Amino acid sequence: MWCAKPNAPAARAGVAFTVVDPAYTAQACPDCGCVSRANRPARGRFVCTGCGLAGHADHIAACNIAVRGVAGWAVVNQPHATGLPSARRDRESKPPAPADGS
Repeated sequence: MWCAKPNAPAARAGVAFTVVDPAYTAQACPDCGCVSRANRPARGRFVCTGCGLAGHADHIAACNIAVRGVAGWAVVNQPHATGLPSARRDRESKPPAPADGS
């Protein structure tokens, strides 16, 4: 079940998910990126006016949603750069100097 709400069942269960905007997914070609109303000559058909890719409109839309989901997931999974050298981190990680002056 796809749901854009933050209190969606997946979020409540702790399952990672990403929200995808479904706009124009059935009119966009996943191969060449051409977006046109003419790509949908009939309700269930998709024929790209740019590259000629043809298929069922729901399948093409699902492919586009999958591509957008992967792109969105890549942004979510960017690593934190905590392992890189840092002058501040070096100062904070050194033990304090002895207080007796030796």
